Amino acid sequence: MTSIVKTSTALWLGLIAVIVLTLAACGGDDDDGASGPNGASPATEAAYLEALAPALQAVNAQLEGLGELRAAAFDDGPDPAAADAYGAAYETFALERLAAIEALTPNESLIGEHQALLSAASDGVVLAEDLRAKLGESPPASEVEFLALFGDLDGATITSRFHDACTALQSDATSGGLDIDLQCLL
Repeated sequence: MTSIVKTSTALWLGLIAVIVLTLAACGGDDDDGASGPNGASPATEAAYLEALAPALQAVNAQLEGLGELRAAAFDDGPDPAAADAYGAAYETFALERLAAIEALTPNESLIGEHQALLSAASDGVVLAEDLRAKLGESPPASEVEFLALFGDLDGATITSRFHDACTALQSDATSGGLDIDLQCLL
C-alpha cells in the first residue's frame, strides 16, 4: 500500500511540475494591463518614447494659442468672454494631452514613469476643469490675479509634477541615445 501511495504522489508531483514548467515556458496569462490597443506592448523603450514624442508635440502645439488667449483674457481687466474662451481652450489642451498619453502603452521597464506622467496629466485635467469653473464665476482682472488663482488651485504643483515625469522620460530617451524631444514644458 505504501508503494502505491508513493507512486501516486510521485505521479501527481510530476504532473504538477510539468504544468508549472509549461506555464513558465509559455508565459502563462501575464495580462498586467500593459498591453496596447492591439494587445501588444512596445518591444523596446525606444518604441514607446518615439511614439510619445510626436504625441506630446502635437498637443503642445496648442500652447502658443493658449498664451494669446490668456493675454487677451487677463491683460486689460476682467473680460468674462475671453476668460471663458481661455478656460475652454486650456481644458481642451489638458484633455487632449491626457488622451495622447492614455493612448500609448509603455514598455514594461517604463511603466512607472508612464504612470507618473499619466497621473500628472490626469490631475491637469482636474485643474483645467476647476480653473474653468473659477474663471466663469469671477474672471481675474489681471495676470497677477490669474496667477494667484492658478496657484490657489495648485496649478504650479501639478504642472511641476508633469514636468518632472516628462523630464524623467526625456532622460531615459537621452541616456538611451535617442534623438527625440518630448517638449517637457512647464
